[in-house]
Amino acid sequence: MQVCDMCGEDSNELFAEKHGLEYLRCVKCSFVFSNTTDFDFTSFNEEIIEDLQSLHVGKLNSPRHLKQYRQLLKEFEPYRQSGRFLEIGCSTGSFLSKVRDAGWQEYGVEPVASSARYGIDQLGLNIHVGVLETAGLESDSFDVVYSNAVVEHLSSPSEVIADASRILRPGGLFYADTVNLDSYTWRFLGARWKLFDPRMHLSLFTPETLRVFCEKSGLEVIKMTSHGVRFHATREDKPQGVNRLLDEMRKAPYSWAARRTLKGDNIAVYAVKPR
Repeated sequence: MQVCDMCGEDSNELFAEKHGLEYLRCVKCSFVFSNTTDFDFTSFNEEIIEDLQSLHVGKLNSPRHLKQYRQLLKEFEPYRQSGRFLEIGCSTGSFLSKVRDAGWQEYGVEPVASSARYGIDQLGLNIHVGVLETAGLESDSFDVVYSNAVVEHLSSPSEVIADASRILRPGGLFYADTVNLDSYTWRFLGARWKLFDPRMHLSLFTPETLRVFCEKSGLEVIKMTSHGVRFHATREDKPQGVNRLLDEMRKAPYSWAARRTLKGDNIAVYAVKPR
């Protein structure tokens, strides 16, 4: 049996199967994680991310992403002291380049070499090719440690969140955005949801389990946000014309509620290191 990364329990049960692989649920704390015994998850994730590299590059000048980046940087501004900002899993550096443009001293870590090299060679960013644990970053040295769509790819999120806590200065902010298993989307789609994929999303969080991981690492959760609702497993499943409009009208109440109930298909945590 696999040991639960959240509580250390070695007793778990089958939660669901997909793509010939299993998601397990800890019988003690209910954390859901992929059965990593017989699959090369590292290679699979690297292949998938390399295939998506052009999509990540496209975010650099995407109006939608630029709007999101501006909003995030506005929220992070009150935590600026030294000006040191770290992105875990920075991919090709689309967001990290905007961090630098906003006057921060940018640092990134990215395990997929081709993605990291794009950020280094094309954008001139300060990126460590590898994982956080091998970056050799000093304790208590960063104002903000940020990750987006990263912690779900980790077999041991506790290690990375603990290291993020270590390198944050007292009063600094940890931010992580990830897939939300306790969502309306999961209720509507179940295992058909494309983000429910044990080959690449090795850890599946709820607002409660994400909070526990942060608190175990000595961080104090100050805010959580959530948004996004899907009725259809793929873009091809979406209706067209008038039916598309009716579909959006049907979804609107859930989209409104998701922000208040933390049941959107993604969740973001804001957690500070106590002074």
